[in-house]
Amino acid sequence: MKHSFLFDLHAKYIVIFLFFAMLLAINIGYRFGVKKTKSDSDNSGILSSLLGLLALILAFTFGMAGSRFENRKASLVDEVNCIGTVILRTDTYPDSLKNASKKDLAIYLNSRVAYFESDRDEEKINAALEQSAKVSQSLWNRASLYSKDKDLFLPSNMMIPALNSMFDSATTANMAYNSNVPEPIVYLLLFFSIIISFYIGYSSGFKKKIDRFYILGFCLLTSVVIYITLDLDRPRRGSINTENEMILFNDLKSSL
Repeated sequence: MKHSFLFDLHAKYIVIFLFFAMLLAINIGYRFGVKKTKSDSDNSGILSSLLGLLALILAFTFGMAGSRFENRKASLVDEVNCIGTVILRTDTYPDSLKNASKKDLAIYLNSRVAYFESDRDEEKINAALEQSAKVSQSLWNRASLYSKDKDLFLPSNMMIPALNSMFDSATTANMAYNSNVPEPIVYLLLFFSIIISFYIGYSSGFKKKIDRFYILGFCLLTSVVIYITLDLDRPRRGSINTENEMILFNDLKSSL
């Protein structure tokens, strides 16, 4: 599981710090701006360009987080479909093999659910991965062993590619679940938000006028959008998650 100062820190603490840092930067910028004389040129055009650049970086980061969130949901649905296919194909085996396979699949399904619902408990995550790997090997060994039996050639010929797809989909889902927006981009967004706040304060100081209502709205709305962006990018915590897709995993248990 990924570890870093920024990623381990909860998104709400990041945006609370950002909100007050932006207000502080505006205040500092205002103090610098009021010292300027009217003979200095008005750089409001440059400020507009910087605001546009901030909007571009914010939209780019939000888009990356949103696409990763959609990939996670799609990979979970695909894995559910692959596991469902394997469950259905166990019915082509004789009862003894079918029951043994379904027993293993029940354990495998529980381990996959445990992996996604372990939050940030690294011990539980590793235990779930180890259990799913162990059961995967058992399922594969059984299918490959009975593929040599001419009486079970057709069921095995159907089961082996289904198992292969199930394992591949699990790998894809794991990678999607651990895929995040690169941290330098997040740092750039946070840093640029503070810098642009300084220039907003500077421009207000130059004009000897500051509108606290709009300043507060700008800082608050920027912080909220960044919070949503970070929340989208952190699947193991936060309010935006894949609960609907996890219901599909639990629904599969009824077929075992």
